Amino acid sequence: MSSNMPSTGKPRRILVMSQFYYPDITAAAFRIKETVDLLAAMGHSVHVIAARPHKAVVGDSPIDDGNVRVTRAPIVSYVGGGKWNYIAHYLSFMVSSVWASWKHPSKFDIVWASSPPLFVGLAGWAVSRLKKAKFVLDIRDIWPDSAATTGQIRADGPMFRMAKLVEKWLYHAADRITCVAQPMAEYIESYNVERPAVIYNAIPGHYLDAAEAAEKKSACPAAGEPLTVAYVGNMGYCQNLSLVLAAAEKLHAADERGVRFLLVGEGAEKAKLEARVRDAGLRNIEICGAVPKAEALRIAVASSALVLLLKDDGTMDKTIPSKVFDYLAAGRPILFGLQGEARSILASTGGNIEFDAENPDSLVAAVRRLVETYRTLVPAAARHRDLVRKRFRRESMTMELDQVFGKLLNDCCCRS
Repeated sequence: MSSNMPSTGKPRRILVMSQFYYPDITAAAFRIKETVDLLAAMGHSVHVIAARPHKAVVGDSPIDDGNVRVTRAPIVSYVGGGKWNYIAHYLSFMVSSVWASWKHPSKFDIVWASSPPLFVGLAGWAVSRLKKAKFVLDIRDIWPDSAATTGQIRADGPMFRMAKLVEKWLYHAADRITCVAQPMAEYIESYNVERPAVIYNAIPGHYLDAAEAAEKKSACPAAGEPLTVAYVGNMGYCQNLSLVLAAAEKLHAADERGVRFLLVGEGAEKAKLEARVRDAGLRNIEICGAVPKAEALRIAVASSALVLLLKDDGTMDKTIPSKVFDYLAAGRPILFGLQGEARSILASTGGNIEFDAENPDSLVAAVRRLVETYRTLVPAAARHRDLVRKRFRRESMTMELDQVFGKLLNDCCCRS
């Protein structure tokens, strides 16, 4: 990966702040870790402040940070639920990350802080002042709106209103903003700030190569065998996987055996999903724990098709789930219940089937259509990987991010 990254000609000192980082298994951890490694491969001096591993960590192998200096700061464990525990969890990293910054050099060119939670943005702003650096705020989800969607805080409560004030202040305090989707950039721009640079969640080239290699070892199901429709990722409230179970129940009741579901991952809803499968005696769905990213890719490639959905609440349509790109890299037909830019991307390929993310009957209909048209969908889905190579490679996105940093610093030099 590093050998293919061009040098920028002028090394920069970059401090990255993110609550989630390798070896955590989250979309945020993958985004930051892969980007950091690529920035370092371009010749920059890259430092990271992250929370200690705390999110769906798999295995106990020694942590190898390569040539990136990483400080993992303490964080209060989020157990037992409750909004105050939730807030304490995030606030603890905000404080410990600022304190951890003293372990790093006294001056940087850029501090890139990734949110949610917004508390990381506050810490990034404070550290940027301490380190005499430009502050670049990265937005992956609109927070606190997404927190209200998941029920972590109340949308009509004082905590939400206070967080909205922090959100507005941070947008104006940042020297530059990056985000992950065009609708998100439009939303942030409505706060009368410069339009953010869109740095999509993406896929490193070596994962695309691995997917192609894995595909050569897989085969379409034989005639009469059920298709395996897999979901690989976080099992949280927003992912709305209860709708997949509702569809599985309907297919099970109708004794339709053309499809089996496989759900792989961890998350707040997993225990409820497992209990529902057990209580209903469903034989057409299996739930497994989290796996490393390489194994997740292998499972996706080996599946007949993939399923992806988010709750349609008017907030999630501003983002693009990172799984969109993971699934496209797998080169399999995708059943999707998404809105916004994510819908546009998946609807454009001809290899996927859309359904209503709030209606289990719509997913049942999509499954039946998948069974009926599978042989014609597969060739179109095989071209998904070409789309990723053209528009959504991590290497390309990191080069765009580096250009954002460079332009910000050059503009500052011109004004001084």
